[in-house]
Amino acid sequence: MSDSTQSTTLRGRLRELWGRFVGPEAGRLDHALTAVTTVAGAIAAAATTRNRGGSSVTSTGSALLAADLVGGAYVNNSLASARWYERPGQGDREHLLFAACHIHPAVVAWIDRGPPGRIPGSMWASAHYAYLMGATLAIRKLPRFRRPLGVALTVGGIVLDQSLEQSRLVPWFAWSYYPKLLMGHAGASLWSDHQLTSTSHTGPMS
Repeated sequence: MSDSTQSTTLRGRLRELWGRFVGPEAGRLDHALTAVTTVAGAIAAAATTRNRGGSSVTSTGSALLAADLVGGAYVNNSLASARWYERPGQGDREHLLFAACHIHPAVVAWIDRGPPGRIPGSMWASAHYAYLMGATLAIRKLPRFRRPLGVALTVGGIVLDQSLEQSRLVPWFAWSYYPKLLMGHAGASLWSDHQLTSTSHTGPMS
């Protein structure tokens, strides 16, 4: 295979992966805002961690978290992404597996390692992760109430974060983790059933 063919194949794969991230119906505005929030979130997160006494390693870890969570908080609440994750074949199992992959609280606990907070880092991470999984299950098992539940349980996650004590180096964590995964991915709370299933939305959206 020639270098030009390999380059074309790689670009095609990257476009496919990006399309799956934002949803194949996403238009130019969705693509632009996803890229902007991803990059801006990563830069701001790294600066915040550094300003709070973090090392270059923990600042990099914070930036990587934000690239996924801050960009994800936007894109998972977009119509294109919501329709993609609610397409036929995407049921409760797929949504729970998606949530289960987000072990970000453990990474935050690792970044925060050092002087102990109100509770040990392992307990802090476990509480956030258990709440995420329980809330995702509740939303998926009560589809008639997915929209208010998505919002209410997102707020509940932020309240949980406040009660446990915010991360020392990643204070923005809950404000992106729960909107991405509960209000967005699990609940598609900003969109009606008609908007999620209507065939009039097929094709790229502007």
